[in-house]
Amino acid sequence: MDLNDRRTRYRKRIIEGSIFKTMIWLAWPILVANLVNISYNLVDAFWLGKIGKETFGAPTVSWPLINLIYSIGFGYSGAGISLISQYYGAGDYEMAEKSASQFVAYSIYMALVLCTFGFTVSPYLLYLMGVPPDIYGLAVQYTKTIFLGLPIVLLGYAYIAISNGIGDTRTPTILNIISSTVNIILDPVMIFGLYGLPAMGVIGAAIATVISRAIVSVVGGYILFKGYLGIRIKVKYFRLEGWWLRKIFSIGTPLAIQRSSNSLGFTIMMSIVSRFGSVVVAAYGVAIRIIDVLTAITAALQRSTSIMIGQNIGAEKYDRAWKIAKVSILSIFIILLIGSIVIYTARSYLVSVFISEQDVIVEGSNIISIFTWSIPFFGLFFIAGAIATGSGHTRFFAIISIIRLWALRIGLSILFALILRWGSIGIYVAMTMSNIVAGLLSIMWVISKRWLKKVI
Repeated sequence: MDLNDRRTRYRKRIIEGSIFKTMIWLAWPILVANLVNISYNLVDAFWLGKIGKETFGAPTVSWPLINLIYSIGFGYSGAGISLISQYYGAGDYEMAEKSASQFVAYSIYMALVLCTFGFTVSPYLLYLMGVPPDIYGLAVQYTKTIFLGLPIVLLGYAYIAISNGIGDTRTPTILNIISSTVNIILDPVMIFGLYGLPAMGVIGAAIATVISRAIVSVVGGYILFKGYLGIRIKVKYFRLEGWWLRKIFSIGTPLAIQRSSNSLGFTIMMSIVSRFGSVVVAAYGVAIRIIDVLTAITAALQRSTSIMIGQNIGAEKYDRAWKIAKVSILSIFIILLIGSIVIYTARSYLVSVFISEQDVIVEGSNIISIFTWSIPFFGLFFIAGAIATGSGHTRFFAIISIIRLWALRIGLSILFALILRWGSIGIYVAMTMSNIVAGLLSIMWVISKRWLKKVI
């Protein structure tokens, strides 16, 4: 099958095929890839938990800060994918290729900036977060190592985003499985110092993550520059052009504000959680990792929905785009409700898999008991984000996202946990309420249909 046949087949299936079957066709490789990505954290958590709750807590407190700094530079990536998918859906492969090349150039430039910035300021920011003293030193080591590896890892993220945008969700999955397998092998070797290597603990976990993710970067970079499905990255387009920047800032500024605001908010949430000591930090980290398995399903349907919405709006198939939104919303709510029931039922056992300390098991079970029932509503919020990203209409969703985190999750956590002195239970209640309210607001916005027009 030649290039024209393959890209026509991908595009035709997305804008003409069965909605549910196409959504699953796009989503299942992304789901596998997401579960593989989660395995990085799960494997780290499993082995680090064998050392103690302090070592286990280091990545838990570090990742909100890492994601905050990432979001400053990569908040505009969703806008890049909006342009690529809509140009591809419209059949304008030359502009899709040029947009993809500009996106890769932007990603490389920002990776170098963020690497330097994150490595320099992370120790001070972790201190300001109020990280418990028994975790702080380990968290600094972990965070610095992750930032040093950012330039190597970044191209892999760009490759996955571009390939998903044009409808290829399978090749990235294969690379992620290979990468995850390498991580699973390297983690215990580098953490505990097997086969003659020194025991590096939390730094070893970070190095294993960077090395394994670099595999996706090397192979993905080769694929991008070689070209496939009508997209080939060309160095001659690496000088960022005014038309691309104007589109990116128009579509991406709300997303950048939303993502950086979210990341800052989760960093503040981590500082609130840290006030209650290493037991609560460890339990929070375990619970979030368990729930991440469910959100991997959400993220898969989110990405497939975004691809289908973008390409169908680009092709001016607005009725079909609305049907896609309805199918996606109903599917995600039912799937997450079933998953929530399973996690709630097995909560104590699931926590004990990671940490055997009884006080952490009890606290982790409390988090899951309260928070789990809001996950289906969190799925609705996520799907609204997919519709916003695919359509390029991002402003109102950004507002909902900020309300969810700052007014509801952080504001109510401070009220319940600190002012009313409910303790850590107050945090979990606030998290639950924020998801339910944001999910309902998101559905109201989707039903308004204000997003049903293209931006290219």
